[in-house]
Amino acid sequence: MTTVLIALAGIALLVFFAVLVGTSMDTEGQRREWRRLADERRLLREQRPGAGFVARRCDPDSLCEGCPFR
Repeated sequence: MTTVLIALAGIALLVFFAVLVGTSMDTEGQRREWRRLADERRLLREQRPGAGFVARRCDPDSLCEGCPFR
């Protein structure tokens, strides 16, 4: 009986760690969150006084999907 409980607890721990690793590898979710954060920072920068003097480097819509500068 004890062996069965230990085996079930071990399997439950392995499943838990597998789910944990799987969620940390969710790159699409992370990319979406970083893009949202960048948009918020961009809005804050544009609303600052004197922000009109900051030159824009490039238009993000003109860049390809895999571009690291996006």
